[in-house]
Amino acid sequence: MERLPPPVAFGLPDKFTSWRKGQDRACERITDPEPRFLIQNCPTGFGKSLTYVTASQLIEGRTVILTSTKGLQSQLASEFEGLALDIRGRGNYPCRLNTKVTCDAGICAFGAKCALRDEGGCTYYDLVRRARKSKVVVTNYAYWMSQNEYGTGLGEFDLLVLDEAHAAPGHLIDHIGVGFSKKYKFEESRLGLKGSLPSSHSGWASWAESRLQGLRIEHDRAVDNRKTKLVLSLRKLMGKLERLETISPDWIWVMDDYRVELEPTWPGPYSEDFLFLKIPKILLTSATVVPKTASLLGIEVEDAKFETYPSSFPVENRRVTHLPTVRMNFRITDLEQRLWINKIDQIIKPRLGTKGIIHTVSYARRDFVMERSRYSDEMMTHDTKSAESAVRWFKEPDSPSILVSPSMATGWDFPEDQCRWQIIVKVPYPDLRGNIMKTRDKADKMYVPYLIAQLLVQAAGRAVRSETDWAECFVLDNNIQWWIPKHQDLLPGWFSGAYRQMATIPKPMKGGI
Repeated sequence: MERLPPPVAFGLPDKFTSWRKGQDRACERITDPEPRFLIQNCPTGFGKSLTYVTASQLIEGRTVILTSTKGLQSQLASEFEGLALDIRGRGNYPCRLNTKVTCDAGICAFGAKCALRDEGGCTYYDLVRRARKSKVVVTNYAYWMSQNEYGTGLGEFDLLVLDEAHAAPGHLIDHIGVGFSKKYKFEESRLGLKGSLPSSHSGWASWAESRLQGLRIEHDRAVDNRKTKLVLSLRKLMGKLERLETISPDWIWVMDDYRVELEPTWPGPYSEDFLFLKIPKILLTSATVVPKTASLLGIEVEDAKFETYPSSFPVENRRVTHLPTVRMNFRITDLEQRLWINKIDQIIKPRLGTKGIIHTVSYARRDFVMERSRYSDEMMTHDTKSAESAVRWFKEPDSPSILVSPSMATGWDFPEDQCRWQIIVKVPYPDLRGNIMKTRDKADKMYVPYLIAQLLVQAAGRAVRSETDWAECFVLDNNIQWWIPKHQDLLPGWFSGAYRQMATIPKPMKGGI
């Protein structure tokens, strides 16, 4: 097959003077009109963003790119500056009539006419108008679904790119689902969450309808009195109740002392209306996307094509090594826990002075490591609110060299000397105690294994980010011995090819091949 000219020939930034292996072929596949759904498993470092941004320049129509986080959105907009217009929610833009608030709390949010919004000069609505005319738009899943459901949309598109597509089912459920906090006084005082709650679908719909009447009156009064924060809080709560007014029999819910959560069992029935929107060509791309991802989104096999691309990273630089230790479960004994923590310390000892991450899956296991390891003085951790600041600190040269965390498996990159080794202490089983997870597990026995595969592969890929980068990854849980052979179809080939088992801890790597 004749190779495409380099990306720079199609208007890409000057630095893109050549293709990496497989990129040009992946780009050409994206421009094919059929099938409607193209699923590309592109390993870490493949450079998938270059393929779909180049494809956006090759097709005649418009392209919208969805990312999982605002950070990834900013990265795309910066890397392809001038080609992709970045847009996000109103709360990210200052109101020019009241610089103390953002556009979601400006005067137009209270029903007042705003000349800047309608005639030009508004930081947000000017950008919306530009986005409707732009050839390439980059935004996040949450904004895309909210803008199309509650706003005026961003215009017609010919290509929809779902970046980090493995996360798309979760983003869709997050958008559709409804959650209430029993500890949040605002919601509790208006809904009576600690009292008797419905136990049927029709009951939830009636419950929501009855509470909306009073909230609408309170909302109108707050608008008249210009109580900004109250108006925004009431609108958010009213939106949740309006969703519940149309709850369907496929929804499930869980309630405990802290929260009430209601979600559809599966996102598939809602994909077209909230995510796909009849767009003729849709690309799902990720390092961990598999056919099961498409199934969860309701994509039929005959409407899709799945492609997988090999890793260009040397396998010896990204090995995933199982070191037989113990089976990690609730039956683990005190002796087994000592064996487990000793194995962690044996891995750490010759690697002191280089940075490493210990993935603990749970906070309880994190605390156990921090308390029992001989190298706790070299360790740092975080809570649910301080993860971002902890990562910044960990990446500093003079910070503690070991990050112990239950939540670093996704969303973070640690290239080069920022991380040279990782330990995954347990196969990452999700919590199955809630009714929502129990229902999904019962309805589809491959759902929980799919979640495990996603977290396992994502965790292993945090450290090695380029062809010259290298890091060791160790798995200690003996459950992986039976789990991987049983679920090979949920794992990308580039990960399976790097997996091995060793009886003894290898000597520390000193550099990649």
